[in-house]
Amino acid sequence: MHSQSIMPHLKVSILKLVMKTFLSRMILLFSTITSINVKDFVDAAKAQANVTRTNHIMWTMGDDFQYQFAESWFRQMDKFIKYVNKDGEINALYSTPSIYTDAKNAANGSWPLKTDDYFPYADGDNAYWTGYFTSRPGFKRFVRQLSGYYLAARQVEFLAGKNKTLPNTSKLGDALGVAQHHDAVSGTAKQHTTNDYAKRLAIGATEAEATVSSAFSCLVSNKIKGQCGGSQDTTFSQCQLLNISYCPSTEAGSSKPLVVVVYNPLGWNRTDIIRIPVNDSSLVVTDSSGKAIESQFVPVDKVTSELRNFYLKAYTGQSSNQIPQNWLVFQVTVPPLGWATYFISKEPKTAERTHSDNNSLKDTAVDEVVEIGPGNLKMLFSSASGQLTRMFNKVTGVDTPIQQSYLWYASSTDSQQSSGAYIFRPDSNTPTIVAQSVHLDVFRGPLVHEVHQQFSPWIYQVTRLYKDKQHAEIEYTIGPIPTDDNIGKEVITKMTTNMVTNKTSYTDSNGRDFLKRVYDQRNDWNLSVNQPIAGNYYPLNLGTFITDSKSELSVLVDRATGGASINDGEIELMLHRSPPHNLLYMRSTLAITTRDGNSLLHHIFLLD
Repeated sequence: MHSQSIMPHLKVSILKLVMKTFLSRMILLFSTITSINVKDFVDAAKAQANVTRTNHIMWTMGDDFQYQFAESWFRQMDKFIKYVNKDGEINALYSTPSIYTDAKNAANGSWPLKTDDYFPYADGDNAYWTGYFTSRPGFKRFVRQLSGYYLAARQVEFLAGKNKTLPNTSKLGDALGVAQHHDAVSGTAKQHTTNDYAKRLAIGATEAEATVSSAFSCLVSNKIKGQCGGSQDTTFSQCQLLNISYCPSTEAGSSKPLVVVVYNPLGWNRTDIIRIPVNDSSLVVTDSSGKAIESQFVPVDKVTSELRNFYLKAYTGQSSNQIPQNWLVFQVTVPPLGWATYFISKEPKTAERTHSDNNSLKDTAVDEVVEIGPGNLKMLFSSASGQLTRMFNKVTGVDTPIQQSYLWYASSTDSQQSSGAYIFRPDSNTPTIVAQSVHLDVFRGPLVHEVHQQFSPWIYQVTRLYKDKQHAEIEYTIGPIPTDDNIGKEVITKMTTNMVTNKTSYTDSNGRDFLKRVYDQRNDWNLSVNQPIAGNYYPLNLGTFITDSKSELSVLVDRATGGASINDGEIELMLHRSPPHNLLYMRSTLAITTRDGNSLLHHIFLLD
């Protein structure tokens, strides 16, 4: 709805709460429209016009749990518009975004150009809406993962040809659309509502998985598009639970070779590393031409095995008879919008197996430097503390001292404004460090080096450096966050370097480009800082970076999360959170204290 005045011509964007007040009075008065209602409306329109360029103002309609009875609302608005327009001072009318835009353009007004955004925003001195950037990280990852899978599934569905008698991708598409609700992927819905979102996604994913399997069975049989249907000669299964090392097809021993088909939905060639759980440590990998592919066995870490035991029973109703001891790791090369086939079989007795060398480093009196990295990028760790101390790139020559640590902010429980699903408010600006020293296990092989670190009983990390990649991959398993002390915890990881960044960092703008962020500074207004931590957190969908004249450190994320650069040369990311209260809209706690509070995350570190 918009309104325009005759003197001046007016279209108004009015606060929805004001509009709701007007219309609520109308409902209470049934069909009676009073002069008081009309005067309030006109006065509000004029007030808004005084701070709006041109005489066209849009009044947005909408609010949580409002306007369910459309006929009643529109009947009253019809009458209201009639009386508002009666004296000719204001012209109110139903509108659309295109009508409003056309009117604005026709006014030939001048407009300021805003090149940044409005983050982070707050509706109170201590109410920065920066907590939801991270809330429910597991669900955020579920949405991100299925969004990519949906794209690939639609492609192969099209290539094979849609068939009304076969499963399709529509349910997954619908569920992903629903998951874009502002209280869904944001992580701010109540628990039972989040469960429903996840259930819809799981149902859609199951049908999409069947669609992909059927389509690939058709495609590898070289059938003409449209001829697929009925039983297929080849049956494919997919490994949707690799995050807990569960894949029955790859774990089952067989005298026949295992056929692995890898699909690339991107428009360019892709070379990457894949890993599958196996029980047999005497396997070899060959490509479609019979050429042997270099592979490596990497042990499945203890935490992943424990997660597998817990979730497998919940997922299948039964415990696993045998937990795979290793990941089989090998490199694949796949053409754009195409697939590649690999074969895994028992190796000849004369063949050599490549297993990762294991070095378990416990606390020692001598602080030795442990270097990892089979390629050009190297990471150095202290054997005494088990902590990262340095990164350097042999190609670029960049050599940077760097420390990575885990910490947590205590959640504020202030009765006026606590930390919650939406709001991040730490009780103190100084976070608590989780561990000063950690146990370190190092696994080396020709394709990848891995460092396994246990920071606490509820924080486990795996760092991977690959032979042909110029970045490090960091995988975290966090949770359940302990709350026995009745203290909510906002868990962060912090990367600290000696870079001179002048209070400046860069964060992505919804994955499209990067915006410059300066600590405690806004370009459009004078900032008064009441929350120096929460007030400098920004949403990350792609990543963040800091830079100086010598080097640049970038972190890419695998799901939406919150990030900041509080001090020079630092990047901190909020990974998980368990605020005990949520006083804004959602009348339930966000805290997840059961075993399903674990969250598995991947981040990419780049040093240039």
